[in-house]
Amino acid sequence: MVGEWDAFDQTPREVTLRWAEDCLRNWREAGWGWALWNLRGGFGILDSGRSDVSHEDFEGHKLERKLLELLQRC
Repeated sequence: MVGEWDAFDQTPREVTLRWAEDCLRNWREAGWGWALWNLRGGFGILDSGRSDVSHEDFEGHKLERKLLELLQRC
């Protein structure tokens, strides 16, 4: 089990997404579960406050679609 992971919120998001995809694939191959650091906030998919991300409105929050889709895919 990989607990509470993500990258520093000042790391460029495209770099973070590539790194996260590598990690998620490796963990899946190893049969490991994982938990994202948080749902909301700088390390989450909602209300991250990142300036280098396109957000969409989702039930009163700002959703980071690319990260959500990566997590769902891997």
